[in-house]
Amino acid sequence: MQVHSEGAVRHAEKRRHGTCEFANRMARLALEKYEATVPKSYRDVHKQTCVAAIVACFSSLDDETPLSHGSASGLQNYRSDHMQVMGLGVGTKFLSSIILREERNNCTRIRDCHAEVLARRAFRRQLLHEIKAYLNDTPLADTWYVPVLERIEHGDQLTESEAKRLKPCTADNDDQKNDRRHKYRLKPGVTLHFYASSAPCGNATLKKFVKMEKETFDSLLPPNQWPQQMHTPIAAHSLRLGQFALLVKKDSSSQVSADDTSDDMTLALSKPISSTTENGSGAASTDELQATNNLMAKPKAKQWPYRQDDSWCPPSCSITNYNKGSIHSCSDKICRWNCLGLQGSLLMSLLEEPLYMTTLTVGRKFSKATCQRAVCCRAEGFKTSESKYRLNHPVLMETNVYMDETGTHSMEGVKVIGQDAAFDASNSCWVWWPGKSASSLYAAECIDGKTGFTVEYDKPSTASEVSEISNQSYVSSVLEILSQRCSSAESAHEIDLIELASLKQQLSPDYQAAKATLLRHRVFREWSCRHKPT
Repeated sequence: MQVHSEGAVRHAEKRRHGTCEFANRMARLALEKYEATVPKSYRDVHKQTCVAAIVACFSSLDDETPLSHGSASGLQNYRSDHMQVMGLGVGTKFLSSIILREERNNCTRIRDCHAEVLARRAFRRQLLHEIKAYLNDTPLADTWYVPVLERIEHGDQLTESEAKRLKPCTADNDDQKNDRRHKYRLKPGVTLHFYASSAPCGNATLKKFVKMEKETFDSLLPPNQWPQQMHTPIAAHSLRLGQFALLVKKDSSSQVSADDTSDDMTLALSKPISSTTENGSGAASTDELQATNNLMAKPKAKQWPYRQDDSWCPPSCSITNYNKGSIHSCSDKICRWNCLGLQGSLLMSLLEEPLYMTTLTVGRKFSKATCQRAVCCRAEGFKTSESKYRLNHPVLMETNVYMDETGTHSMEGVKVIGQDAAFDASNSCWVWWPGKSASSLYAAECIDGKTGFTVEYDKPSTASEVSEISNQSYVSSVLEILSQRCSSAESAHEIDLIELASLKQQLSPDYQAAKATLLRHRVFREWSCRHKPT
């Protein structure tokens, strides 16, 4: 706790050193796109919000020959260190528990409008936009945009079930059944980078269990290079106190019904995991993990201290199964993406391998040790039979580029150390990707974070519509790509969560198997599942 005198204030963004110029380039690019796509009337009033972006960075293999644009976008030249925003998200809202209970099987609303989640949804939408251009052999409308994917001409052969589902009108045609699907992958030299204007909510804002140090700016690194950092294992010394705990976004509007949580979340441990192993790495051994899993399978196991209440959590978060929220924090989701990839399940059916972020750049409230624990290292031990899925450790960087240069916060009175961030109360959230159609007044799509539907920003009374990044729209686009040769293929117009789960299992069984493995992990087995398969 800190006691501040009367009238004390601080900058909305505390002064910070930053890591390197590459991190600053990431921040500038994202914030420039924010200014270019979100109306000034919003930005002038709502300065203290969150912005996130996924950026593609291009580098030639020999630093002399620029990468080719590909057949779908022309042959313009560009620098070997070209960077472009693939998806942008702005916002801090999510749906209330009341709506979640009433429409728990709904696929039309955007449940989570935090910036990081919106940026990933936009990124996935852009990849579908690229793939459609390849399939139709048409150039992308934006001449400045450089495609990040390349097509592999000989993908996996269609299975019998896929042929019947995706091409029912030609399923009896042997030539059609033996067609090979095209697969896609990142072009050589293309890397993906994540930017967040503030540390992801949840574990990454839990300034405990680690020694925090200020960043040192590396002025010797060229603007197109990032540090080559190697993560060292984190000693699991305080698991009983919530060191690796999953957290949900606290919903103060209503208590969440016990029916809205997974039975798996009620399990707890009766003793802590040892902080070291025989090799001194700090990661739990195989025997310890097995013992942990056995303990967690006992329904009457004694609860750990961190499971008894959420008073130790950051103000915006709560523990799972505590009836104060069910949507996982952005820290939890980023950690999951670092295990399974940014692409998700359905898009994985079109890709050769998962897509992982190479770096993660953070502005406000950055602590490398804390972020390391939150976004990757607490998933240590995640392994699957599919070698393409792995635990990805992104390079973690801080930027000294400020989103809000002049804003201040009142510090008067007693404040909890590290938990004094304040964000804007606006319900308007924004999402943009390069292929976003100009169907609204502004380049970015405005989403009401309290309803999960799109609205006209300056016309709040207008009818709400289903967002282009909703599950319904996204699934429809994926099925359109997979079944483009047959107009009578099944539509996803009225798809619900149960059907969506079945579709994911059918199209991406390897991804679903990797996901099942992750949800058996000592940390992720407490994940709150919206739909629990029977």
